[in-house]
Amino acid sequence: MNLLSKDSYGVPALLAVGLHLVIVAACFVAVDFSDNEKPLPKRPPIVNATVVDISQTIIGKREEEKKKIIQQQAIAKKEKEKEAQQKAKKLEQRKALEAQKKRLAKAKEAKKKAVEQAAAKKKAAEEKQKAAAAAKKKQHDALIAKKEAEKKKRIEQEKAAQEKKRQAEEAKQLAEKERRRKQAAAREAEKERLAKEAAEAAAAKKAEEDKKAAEEAQMVQSISGLINDRIAAAWNRPPSARNGMKTELAISFLPSGEVLAVNIIKGSGDALFDQRAEDAARSIVIKELSEVDPYVFDRNFRRVVIIFNPQDLRN
Repeated sequence: MNLLSKDSYGVPALLAVGLHLVIVAACFVAVDFSDNEKPLPKRPPIVNATVVDISQTIIGKREEEKKKIIQQQAIAKKEKEKEAQQKAKKLEQRKALEAQKKRLAKAKEAKKKAVEQAAAKKKAAEEKQKAAAAAKKKQHDALIAKKEAEKKKRIEQEKAAQEKKRQAEEAKQLAEKERRRKQAAAREAEKERLAKEAAEAAAAKKAEEDKKAAEEAQMVQSISGLINDRIAAAWNRPPSARNGMKTELAISFLPSGEVLAVNIIKGSGDALFDQRAEDAARSIVIKELSEVDPYVFDRNFRRVVIIFNPQDLRN
């Protein structure tokens, strides 16, 4: 904005004139024309001045807009110059690229031609090499055929000799096989005889064992009933005994029939009932056990578990 223009002096001039008018009006107000009072000494007038920002006035805003337009025009000019430079640069680059493409195409064509010439030479060399290899292969095949014929003849001779030897060995094996078959038949017959005798002996032994087992079971049942009867006879019924009470006892006997130990496995819920049952079991003697075979005693009576459950109790 041009600060020396004619319009730039208008506002300051108006402000100056207004300021002088304010001062003159203040002087008239301060002078007193009355004769009753003495005139007071004059005081210097108070000037109230206001600083005005020219940029906020119409003229200032107009100048600011002009300045902005000038700046925008300058920026636009620079942008056009920059765009023109970029276009020139792109044109140069395109020309350089086209020239480079032409050089590359020319080099590629030359390379292609050289490759084709090399391929032709290579093909001719390969054809020559193939012809030499074919001749060599033909000679080699003839030699191989001769060797194969000789090998085949030798193999046939070896097969004939082996077949003759195999037939002789087969005849020998057949004779040996027949001899072994006869021996095996004799052994099998002996084995069947022994198996039959063993089966008969096992059956007899099982029958004897079954008989002993039945006798043993009967004896065990008889002595078990005897133990229950003697405990019941020796039992001192407590007043608290009721029908349904039972005590499970484990009794250890000596071979003489005497009681070694008594343990309560499961009680009835009544301590006195259980104690009387234990006392009764300790007091018995089963002399019949002294006549039992030691093996049968150890298996059945070394430790006996009974459930003491009297059936004549009150409800």
